[in-house]
Amino acid sequence: MIFATQSLSDIDGSTIAPAIIESCPTRLLLPNERAIEPQITAIYRRFGLNDRQIEILARATPKRDYYCQSRRGNRLFELGLSDVGLALCAASSKSDQALIAEICAGHGQDGFLAAWLKAHGLDWAADLIPDLTNLAIDAEGASPASAVVEDADIDLEEKEVTP
Repeated sequence: MIFATQSLSDIDGSTIAPAIIESCPTRLLLPNERAIEPQITAIYRRFGLNDRQIEILARATPKRDYYCQSRRGNRLFELGLSDVGLALCAASSKSDQALIAEICAGHGQDGFLAAWLKAHGLDWAADLIPDLTNLAIDAEGASPASAVVEDADIDLEEKEVTP
């Protein structure tokens, strides 16, 4: 069973909380600077965390650190996303949402990725994105790139894969 929530209080207040907690023995917890506040600490304790673990969550770096709680042990780990990964996967703030709307309005869908990367100071990565705006579509709806692939003489050899 996979269960996801942004707030443990959503589960804590539920009549099925014990079943959810029991059915999800491995938990990935996000950093929460408010974890050391008494009301929130009480919720974490009901999920089996001790004071040290709660302190770790409170001091962890948002969008970079994660705390894994499982039967095999507990560990704080860093997801290890690159700057590009962070720019693409960790964009959830209100300012990020505003920037997304602004870039979409100014560059459209085809130009979004390169503009987003440039807005995050990742010009080198943006330069690797192909320019989709200059690709023409023929009458049958195929782009020149797909025509090249169709015309290529590719010899594919089946390989037997053994487990």
